[in-house]
Amino acid sequence: MRGSKLGMLTLALILALAPGVAHAAGTGDDPREIKDRPSKETARVEKEYRRWLAAGSARPDGIQLAAIIGAPYQYFYTPTHPQERSYWCGPATAQTIDDYWGETVPQSSIAAMLGTTTAGTVFTRMDDVITALTGVPYVVSGACYSTGDVYSRVQYGLESRGHPLAADVRIVGSVWNNYVYNHDGHIIPIEAFDWRNMTVRVNDPYNEAASLSGGGQTLGHRTYPAHQVADGILRHFQKVLVY
Repeated sequence: MRGSKLGMLTLALILALAPGVAHAAGTGDDPREIKDRPSKETARVEKEYRRWLAAGSARPDGIQLAAIIGAPYQYFYTPTHPQERSYWCGPATAQTIDDYWGETVPQSSIAAMLGTTTAGTVFTRMDDVITALTGVPYVVSGACYSTGDVYSRVQYGLESRGHPLAADVRIVGSVWNNYVYNHDGHIIPIEAFDWRNMTVRVNDPYNEAASLSGGGQTLGHRTYPAHQVADGILRHFQKVLVY
């Protein structure tokens, strides 16, 4: 089921912000620490996650997982949508996830729904907009405080909830493969995990090579060691996922 045009326009009016005055230091992540307003669905999903975790569904220990032949994995394949402006990683990520579920709308429309400005996108609005676009219930996760937390929530989002998710990361170029520069805030889709080889695959909307001299080839489907993605999530002030 698709979000109606009327619902999209209404959400755009509710979420619209005044124009930003400065460009974000990353690729479009609003640096303000705006927390999510939990809904009944948020609380329900968090309870479900806690039950899933208590049941031993997750195997977040990377050292142990390396030796587990039958370790969990889940792959989705999302269409790649490069961000159309330097600060539109949020709209591009929402468009990528929306396109996975079916037809999508222009990035400009999604940017309006998200209230994206030149300061970027408030990540905690991503769940409401993706839900409105797709008709699939997305929520903001609880906070991740360790690498194991990240692994567990990535696995839960992809394997148990059964759909691509979004992450807000702070990228250190010396840590991430493919990246050369540091990016304080960047929103990306996560479409796969594989604990057999401890990797996470993203579908990056940002092309560092095209944006910065000497930058890396970051655009599109890129597989990273899981610890690199976890590092990006844990370095970011939000420390949450949208799944």
